[in-house]
Amino acid sequence: MELDTYQKNAYLTKEKKVLVVAPPGSGKTTVMLKRLKLLLEEEKIAPRKIIVLTFSKASAVEMETRFSAKGPVKPFFGTIHGLCYRILRGQRGDLNLIYGKEEFILKNKLKKQLKIEDEVVESILRGISKYKVMNFLSLPLPDLGVREELFHKAFEIYEEERIKKNLLDFDDLQIEVLKLLSVEKFLRSFQAVHSHILIDEFQDLDPVQLKIVELMSKDQSLFCVGDEDQCIYAFRGSDPRGMIDFEPMFQGKKLYLKYNYRSKENIVQYAGEVIRHNAQRNNKELLSSRKEETKILKVFPENQELMLQHMVSEIKKDAYKSYAVLYRTNQEGLRVKEYLRKEKIPFMSRDGYSFFKGFIAKDILDFIRASCQGDREAFLRIANKPFRYITKEEMRRISLGEAMEKVLLDPKKKNYTLQKHGEFLKDLSSLKGMKTDRMISYIEQVLGYGEYLSSYAEKTGRDEEALLDELEEMMEVAAYYDNPLELLAASVKEPEVKEAKVSLSTVHGVKGLEFDKVYVINAVEGFMPHSASLSNLEEERRIFYVAITRAKEELTIYSPRFIHGKERKRSRFVL
Repeated sequence: MELDTYQKNAYLTKEKKVLVVAPPGSGKTTVMLKRLKLLLEEEKIAPRKIIVLTFSKASAVEMETRFSAKGPVKPFFGTIHGLCYRILRGQRGDLNLIYGKEEFILKNKLKKQLKIEDEVVESILRGISKYKVMNFLSLPLPDLGVREELFHKAFEIYEEERIKKNLLDFDDLQIEVLKLLSVEKFLRSFQAVHSHILIDEFQDLDPVQLKIVELMSKDQSLFCVGDEDQCIYAFRGSDPRGMIDFEPMFQGKKLYLKYNYRSKENIVQYAGEVIRHNAQRNNKELLSSRKEETKILKVFPENQELMLQHMVSEIKKDAYKSYAVLYRTNQEGLRVKEYLRKEKIPFMSRDGYSFFKGFIAKDILDFIRASCQGDREAFLRIANKPFRYITKEEMRRISLGEAMEKVLLDPKKKNYTLQKHGEFLKDLSSLKGMKTDRMISYIEQVLGYGEYLSSYAEKTGRDEEALLDELEEMMEVAAYYDNPLELLAASVKEPEVKEAKVSLSTVHGVKGLEFDKVYVINAVEGFMPHSASLSNLEEERRIFYVAITRAKEELTIYSPRFIHGKERKRSRFVL
């Protein structure tokens, strides 16, 4: 493909430090590879002197594959973490990372000692990562994602285990390398070997990574491409300010790609109208190379069921080769997946996520297994959700095969405890024979699971309404199954990961991809923007922007009036 003027100016630039601001569909990877080819073939830079950095290992592999240079020596292709590992290993020899088995052990330790679920462990680990970075750089501490008291307990356990086993996490890697690069002698020796740095997805760098690049590129050649409007990884520490402040930070120059080669003209125009409401961005022109107009449909159905009916009727017209159904969070995909299965429409689950592996779904399924199948292990997992004065010793006896009734209805117990245990066994037994969706309502209200979620939200700092919405989602999906055994069977199915015409994904899961027709669902307040992220509205708007700019031919945005029985306002992003 012939490059346009802006693309040519970018890769041919004589500037020593350059940031190429590249909107969606503007051919940024092509420009990056052209620049690399120029350095090697025309400027005769030795391959070993060039570092090519990308945001993910997969992107690095893809770029290396697309790079077709001959010869035994290639530039370094990898992530900043990969580069830091290489640098530090060169200084210290073998390194032990919190990865694989060690990561699994550490997560389990946090889960057991703090009595928290997997989702909270993940949230804490993200918080620890941001905390380490901001603390080292003496920057304002971020929102930690959980209650402060819980976070500090977790951090203490985490660091104690890490130090005891002489382990490093990815943030330690970066911080240690930043310390090394801050020593003039080491920096000069590094720069003697590596003179040219190329960085893709520059907007996704966190503050420590920006500092590392700033030091590495001092008096060296730096060529970056990125788009602050597509910076959607704040939960990993990404910060668009490197894109905004590139010139003073690196004493460099910004160049702009302008043409979107992906989407029809009015999709590009609509996306531009959406994103211009963000203040933290470069003032850039967004143009489409495709001058055709298309349908941008905004649909406001009464509820999600009508939304899905409309969407499926459109997909069945089979007008395009590729479709994407995009949503803000993984949990939203469950309803869509079950509906498409019911309608026998093949789909690919791009994120490979199974809603049934979330802790709320697992608990509900355990209540059903304990009642309908007499599953002893399932019973032990839910017995004290909420707390029912069932002791560890009693749990141990049940796990060894003693009859539950014998253990829990021992007449030697105090009257209050005996009464509570009797009620629990009777209520649990009453689940049998109920319709599946009624079962979940019963578990919430009669078996006290709603009370358990309230206390869990109080303990961890998670949003109680979000937890109850997840429970409601489970209830609505359960209605698709005539009996609980069908629901249990569906819960153990592996996610659909084979290629299909229809893709389902969170917005984060399709960054960099494109589809003929895109459906953005649940574009309502509380979902998009998400209720837990209202303090960072600009990032939420960027997530919506990334969603709509995946569309090549057509775009449909759904804003249901009711979700989980609650009235919702149309998203402020839907113009």
